[in-house]
Amino acid sequence: MKALRFHQFGGPEVLQFDEDAPVPEPAEGQIQVRVSGAGVNPVDWKLREGYLQAYFPVDLPATVSWEFSGTVSKLGAGVTQFEVGDEVYGHSRYGTMAEYTVADVVGVAKKPFSMDLPDAASVPMCATTAYQALFDVAGLKAGQRVLVQAAAGGVGTFAVQLAKWKGAYVIGTASAKNHHLLQEIGCDEVIDYRTTPYETVVKDVDVVLESVGGDENMRKSLSVLKPGGILVSISSAQPTEEAEAQGKRAEYCFMQQNSSQLTIIANLIQDLKVRPVIDTVVPFHEAVEAEKENQEGHVVGKMVVDVRR
Repeated sequence: MKALRFHQFGGPEVLQFDEDAPVPEPAEGQIQVRVSGAGVNPVDWKLREGYLQAYFPVDLPATVSWEFSGTVSKLGAGVTQFEVGDEVYGHSRYGTMAEYTVADVVGVAKKPFSMDLPDAASVPMCATTAYQALFDVAGLKAGQRVLVQAAAGGVGTFAVQLAKWKGAYVIGTASAKNHHLLQEIGCDEVIDYRTTPYETVVKDVDVVLESVGGDENMRKSLSVLKPGGILVSISSAQPTEEAEAQGKRAEYCFMQQNSSQLTIIANLIQDLKVRPVIDTVVPFHEAVEAEKENQEGHVVGKMVVDVRR
């Protein structure tokens, strides 16, 4: 099969299309999927450059991307949740920017029926990350105030909508050109981070969803929390001791596979409670350029690679 892979760690220059990559076979508890779409995420380049080897070791050669949408093409032993021909979406640590992938059923669900197959690949990683950060880690409740950093990004656009669905008051940071979009999807306040340091205008929030990274931004994030509030970082290690000294909390969140949450998210999309924000859908042969643009940042919502074309 054709797959976008890397045979050594490094920058985008190590990416290459392999025309004869082996088609993966599903093991027990897995399905094989004929891939339609693969999402483009910051974790792609972090894995490719070897930054996450201590946490998520990558065996070379490795196929790019961890999220997909597609059609079930084969069932592994013991799989009863799906049938061949089902249209699904989800996560796979076996690489998804390829004509076929395999996935553990714990990380797969039926795709939102209202979405085209390639577009559905924009959802799993970012939506599940936002869901787990806000609800599993932060315990966000109706009436609370939440600051979503990089609110126009992949995780940010889902976080804004999920927090609003829960009944929270949502503040987002983004460049001015994205303010209208964020207001459309539920932000109560939007701060232009280019002109206004958020720590000068935000105070006493219950939750900060931090996605920028760096010691300075962590300190600023803690400063806007009320006593007892929580900083949830999806970017890097959290300043736990400093938070505790201030009577606050700090936690790190890295997405875990969860088919039940994928089903909840699909239902929210179908009920028009959440709208995926898709920057671009590119054909397979433009996947390397998409990965480059993703690494440079400033993508609005998500980029998707349509593996079928």
